[in-house]
Amino acid sequence: MTYCSSCGCKIEGNDLFCPNCGTKANQTLNENENETENKEKVKQSFQNIKSITAQINFAEIITTFKTSALNPVSGGKHFVAKAQKNHVIIIAIILTFLQGILGIWRINQIISNLQTIVTKFVLSLSSLAGLFGQSSSFRFDFSDLSILNQTIEEFKFLIKIPYLKIFIGNCGIYLIGVFVLFVFIYLGISIFSKVKYTPFTLFKTVLISTLPILTCEIISILFSYFSLYLGMSFIILGALISITTLAVIVKESLQIKGDLSVLIVSISSLIALVAFYIAFQNFIFSDLSSLIKSTINLY
Repeated sequence: MTYCSSCGCKIEGNDLFCPNCGTKANQTLNENENETENKEKVKQSFQNIKSITAQINFAEIITTFKTSALNPVSGGKHFVAKAQKNHVIIIAIILTFLQGILGIWRINQIISNLQTIVTKFVLSLSSLAGLFGQSSSFRFDFSDLSILNQTIEEFKFLIKIPYLKIFIGNCGIYLIGVFVLFVFIYLGISIFSKVKYTPFTLFKTVLISTLPILTCEIISILFSYFSLYLGMSFIILGALISITTLAVIVKESLQIKGDLSVLIVSISSLIALVAFYIAFQNFIFSDLSSLIKSTINLY
């Protein structure tokens, strides 16, 4: 059965023109042919997806995460030596996605513990004011804290978290950190070392060295439910492990002298941390600021 391509009106087999709009019948599409063509396109798309999926070794990816998390140096060295392009791309996507999820998890944790955080801050401020002999306007009693807690509960009810912005922002922060670290280590080795290597090998080195800090970030969020200071300590620990791992892999896998490796990695890591902080301010603080302002206006 044939239908007009302009208006969709049914055209009889002997008609030369559409009875509704006058379009020539040879400019129309046969419904069955169109349906068959669409099925072929869908089938071809599935075949392409299947072909790409077949090239991904999921067992190898799981092994990479396991060995690199438990044995950062040896697992990282194996990844740098053996990982192929598709494998590296998948790992990079997973790590970026993981950072986005961790950002959302962290924001949810802050919002859910907002009452505890504000109460501790107010009590600390009150104690500090008492030590310096400040006026009673800075001192809080039980009734003041009750009113404050009630206000925070009402405030939390109005908060609407922009999950997509937070996810994209954290993914961007991670990618910026990796890119800056890669660029400055690349420049450092190119200037101070005569060793020849491929940029792809260096990218693998930088990428896998970020896994320990992401692992410690997960542990940090879990322990932050019990103690914020304990959670922060795991973030610092993860950063130290990642920087140390990167220095060792650069030295052994890229065959860079030990002193030079430490110098290049230290300077590059410092620059990457500064870039990370600036990106964090622009992506996260701006969103949180607008979120708090809009919530206060609603309140």
